[in-house]
Amino acid sequence: MHTDALQHDEREAFARTFLILGPAAPTILPGWDAAELLEHLLGRERAPHLVVGARLPGPLGRRAAAARAAERQQPWERRVGAFRDGPGRLSPVGRIDALSGQGELLIHHEDLRRAQPGWTPRRLPAETAADAWRAVGLMAPLAMSVRAEVTLVSPLGGRRLRSRRAVGSLRVHGDPLELLLWVSGRDEVAGVRIHGDQAALQALQEGRRGL
Repeated sequence: MHTDALQHDEREAFARTFLILGPAAPTILPGWDAAELLEHLLGRERAPHLVVGARLPGPLGRRAAAARAAERQQPWERRVGAFRDGPGRLSPVGRIDALSGQGELLIHHEDLRRAQPGWTPRRLPAETAADAWRAVGLMAPLAMSVRAEVTLVSPLGGRRLRSRRAVGSLRVHGDPLELLLWVSGRDEVAGVRIHGDQAALQALQEGRRGL
């Protein structure tokens, strides 16, 4: 019950942001506006078969593409309402998100928020910050490939990422949400501080953040 409430709060806040900004609002994702971001989320949660099917040749691909195009024609409020309803109790995506601390929602909500003029970092409730920190622990080993030993430090603790070919070490400090965005490859972050030797800093520039 407690976890469901937290998930609903972030999803509801995200849905409100979609409604306030509208489908043409920019995001920090190159080439994506709010409508394209919402389409990605709805496809991921409710119709992954159409996302995959639209890439197929022949009749199957055409039918899937047509179904996706029909969804795009739905009124904005209806599409946001479908997102607000969530992926459903039996959805594997819903289960993954529950385990990952809703990392996908937190990241993409900020993708939309931080493209708007005058954005400021959010002050998350303690439980949501803990969700973001759990998502950091799950995502960082997959999203980062850096020839350095990286220690991520937040008010909630530290997480160390080891590299077999490490040429030095780094410490990256920030709040949980900011670190989640940083490891996922976003540069629109606030208060992230990086300390390390020159070799490790160079390795960071040459390495990868984000999937």
